[in-house]
This record gives sequence, structure tokens and C-alpha cells, in this order.
Amino acid sequence: MPDDLKNCEYFLLEYAPTALRDTRISIGLFLFEASGRLVRHALTRDWRQLRCLDPQADVRLLESLPEYFDQLVEECAAQEAASGRTPAGASLYEQLRRMQENYSGTLQISLPRGVRAANPEEEFARLFLEHVARPPASGEKRPLREGSRPWIHARLRQALEHRSLWNLMNKDIPVEQFTAAGDGFRIDFGYRPNGVTNYFHAISLERDLNQSKLLSYTFWRIRQTTEARMTAIVADGDPSVPLVQSCRQILAGGEIAIQPLAGIDSFLDGVGRELRPL
Repeated sequence: MPDDLKNCEYFLLEYAPTALRDTRISIGLFLFEASGRLVRHALTRDWRQLRCLDPQADVRLLESLPEYFDQLVEECAAQEAASGRTPAGASLYEQLRRMQENYSGTLQISLPRGVRAANPEEEFARLFLEHVARPPASGEKRPLREGSRPWIHARLRQALEHRSLWNLMNKDIPVEQFTAAGDGFRIDFGYRPNGVTNYFHAISLERDLNQSKLLSYTFWRIRQTTEARMTAIVADGDPSVPLVQSCRQILAGGEIAIQPLAGIDSFLDGVGRELRPL
């Protein structure tokens, strides 16, 4: 990578209407340089998508959040100026980390996520558009970000279609029969050639810590009632990144195999032999 790329981290402020589903909407973004300097922060002021997800949402409370976080940023900056702390923004970063650890209701702070950028201001605008801004109008398609779960899923689908395996797969498999009524989580793909159900599910090791935990818990519940195997299909993430390491540990602890996209050809060749034995 070019030497002028800067290491940055960002937090997302997320709205999670229910603990029973891994469904959440990002409503705010905070971007920091590696030094701890706050590059920029912003929250949405458009609640239409959120209200579609949760018609009972407290919109009055949500509308007060931008002012609350603006004030928090100002207070942290004032404290740093008074104490002579450097770099500016460090105490805000610490505050968000504490919120991430302590928030467990409908409003949650994500784990910090790493990103490298030549221009942090431009990167903030791109991240805000990707994570927080309203989806594009009908008919417009936003490019999938490389390494994201949708990107991995799209490439997995292409590989399945290329091998004529797509129509042989069970898709979007509901899990509420194994967990609890109303659980909306669904596993991407599955097949049962020999009495053992084989599942596989796209995961971004660099972004999907909560998805990794949910998949591990779900697979544990599945194995209480039936014989099954689970494989997480992942992109080729940097193994030195702490979040990648954490996701790998969670999946391994849940006895979930990890299959990088780089080796998806041989993996699906094996699936094909099981589904179409000679």
C-alpha cells in the first residue's frame, strides 16, 4: 500500500430494536486518526428507514442525539484544552470505548473498526455514505465494499451458480426452530446429502464480531437437536488485526470451520461431489 496512507479507526452509533434479531441500523459515525485526533463526527437526521424497521421508535429521543453528541465532543475538547492533554480527541475516544462496553439497549456503540486513508476527511464522507446515509433510490445500486459480508455473499453466490450448485442449496434457512420463536436470524446456505446438515454462512472477519457471536450461539443450539456442520465463508483479512483475531477465536470456539474465498473453488468442488456422487 502507499506509504502516505494513515491508520484510522471509526465507531458506529447503532440502533438495535430487539435483542432477538441481529438487525441494527447505523445512525452515527465517529472517525479518529491513530493519534486519537477526532477527524469528524455526524449523526443522521433522517429517521425514515429506522421507523420502517421499528414503528414504535422514540423519535423525539433520537432527534435529541445529535445535540447530545455535539455537546459531548465539545466537553471532551474543553477538558483536553484545560488539562493540556494531547492529542485532541483522546478522551472522546475513551468515552466511546466505555459506551461500547456499557451500552446494551436499543442504542449501542460498535467496536472500533480500522481503516487506512490518504485523506481522512474524504474517508469520513465515504464511510458515512456507506454506513449511515439513506440507501440509494430504487434502481440505483451502490457498489459493495470489498471484504464486507454482502461482498462475500455475492462472490459465494457467483461461485455456486458457476458450478450449477445454486439450485441444489437450501437458502436463507430460518433458525427459530432451534433457538426461540420470533428469532429472525437466517443461515445463508445449507444442504443435507447424507443425514448430516452442512451449513455455510458469509462472515466479514474485519467487521462482523456480533455476527460471529450470533452464528456461534445459533450453531450451538442447532447441535443440541441434530447433527450438523458449519463453515464460515470469509474474505482474506489481515490476521494481525485484533478484530480478525477475535472473530476467528469466537468461530473456532463454536466449532465453526473457516473457509477463505481464496480457496472457495476446492471447497465447492467437495460440496459438488457430496451433492452429485458418481
